[in-house]
Amino acid sequence: MNSQQFQELKNTALSFRTESAKERLARLKKITVWIKSHQEEIIEALQKDFKKPRFESIISEIAPVLEDIQHTSQHLKKWMKDKCVSTPSTLFGHSSRIRYENKGVVLIISPWNYPFQLALSPLIPTLAAGNTAVIKPSELTPHTSALIKRLIEDCFPANQVLVELGAKEKTEELMSYNFDHVFFTGSTQVGRIIAKSCAERLIPVTLELGGKSPTIIDETADLDEAAEKIFWGKYINRGQSCIAPDYILVHESVATTFTQKLRLLADSNAASDKALIISERHHQRLQKLARTDRDLNAQTLEVLEIESTSHSIMSEEVFGPVMPVLRYRQLSDLKNLIDTKEKPLALYVFSKKQDNIKWILNNFTSGGVGINSVLMHFANHNLPFGGIGQSGAGRYHGHYGFLELSHQRAVIEQRFLSVTRKLVLPPYTPFKYKLLSWLK
Repeated sequence: MNSQQFQELKNTALSFRTESAKERLARLKKITVWIKSHQEEIIEALQKDFKKPRFESIISEIAPVLEDIQHTSQHLKKWMKDKCVSTPSTLFGHSSRIRYENKGVVLIISPWNYPFQLALSPLIPTLAAGNTAVIKPSELTPHTSALIKRLIEDCFPANQVLVELGAKEKTEELMSYNFDHVFFTGSTQVGRIIAKSCAERLIPVTLELGGKSPTIIDETADLDEAAEKIFWGKYINRGQSCIAPDYILVHESVATTFTQKLRLLADSNAASDKALIISERHHQRLQKLARTDRDLNAQTLEVLEIESTSHSIMSEEVFGPVMPVLRYRQLSDLKNLIDTKEKPLALYVFSKKQDNIKWILNNFTSGGVGINSVLMHFANHNLPFGGIGQSGAGRYHGHYGFLELSHQRAVIEQRFLSVTRKLVLPPYTPFKYKLLSWLK
């Protein structure tokens, strides 16, 4: 991208400020039509990049994007309308409203783990809010990134949406431009670099990061249900998900039974179709953390029973098919196990006891929570998705994404009794001081 292309994106964004919902929805519809007519090519690209199973490509890459567009299409007209808000009595004669305007040009930096979905899902609220965009997809999934470039070039002129391919150097180049918003999905380590660069120029930024998301299983939990849901949460995409269960804290009275069930699920699905760990470098990182020389690509799930949080597997987000399991005796023990870690993107609780669930929610924070559920909060358009602290900043999905990528402009208008302005103009007479006492 050059400076002229960037300026054209800026100019187009300015012209989009006054457009209708119909015009914005027409752009989103182009994406829907393209995806439906190129579904097999999308699946093939994901298969080439890291052997993602067809089933997972459909449910975790293609379907979420189409559902995002459908949900936005149903509600955008309402979202775009000015929102009237109440005005205090001290401002009698005024009316107040919030006007939703676009921000301008948005940079979307997307990751390799869900390379199609996490490039396009942020684009949907970006376009719905009337912005133009530049997408920088991951270099680790070249076939999918090339396909995204084709999609965008087939659907949009270069003054509306651009795709820039490349590695670290391309990201650094793009970050030299004064974007109006940056939307980054990726590791906390890189997120810090992006946040620092944005802070230096006061560019608003959304950070969708990750962290070590704990899963708590108490003595009342349905162990079959817990094992199946947790296994699936770690199996899909080979555990390379920012909200995958990272480690398990299971009550000592049910720990042996639960671990046996989890291992049985792993063994019984050994021949099932599964994605690969993205690269040999990532594979070696996992082996080092798990202290094993086993081929983790050949394993369905490496269940690792450990004694304490001092184990190397607890030093960073796992992001792969290794599941550490620790035991606890009573709820208060969880404080020493969880509070030593940064605030996670997700927290999962398996319990039939509401008092236990309430205690956990009151004592531990996270971006989102699943109670007797894993990953599902991501799929609800009516819930905000995002992290807290080290796991991210900002929210998106559904209306929350529209608000995140919009400028919520405060507007107040004097409708009548404009003479009241004289009450605050100098000179400050005794009568005006008397009015102040009435306001108290």
